[in-house]
Amino acid sequence: MRTLLRLLLPAALMLCLSGCLSIYKLPAGTPFATVIVPPGNSNWICANGPVQKLESARDGRARVPAGQRITLGTSLVSSDGVMNYTCSAGISLLPEAKGQYYQDFQTEGQRCQTLVYRVTDEPRVGLEFEPSLGYSGDGCVRR
Repeated sequence: MRTLLRLLLPAALMLCLSGCLSIYKLPAGTPFATVIVPPGNSNWICANGPVQKLESARDGRARVPAGQRITLGTSLVSSDGVMNYTCSAGISLLPEAKGQYYQDFQTEGQRCQTLVYRVTDEPRVGLEFEPSLGYSGDGCVRR
């Protein structure tokens, strides 16, 4: 019973976290950029308002408002059968209209971070650092 509880608790926590947020809808007529978001995690956005769930289309891309500072983040809840792990990280950026971005989410131990790169035509890598990156503001903290 105890092992079953340890396995089900992270799933229940993830379900609760994703269910407690409203889903972000890009306002009609708003200039936008696209972001390839990390699969399998709970992705979120803060764009001049409260934190909202960021859902991607079937191609893994999500539309985000351009020309204004936003915060993108990812939350992870997992369990190894003994310990439950939760981690949430966000980063702020100023996307350009029609820009294409890639959001990366990395975990190591009990720490995590998210980074955003700009998709380019660079033949070697196809990504470059996004110069507008910053820390997410105090008004956009995932609790």
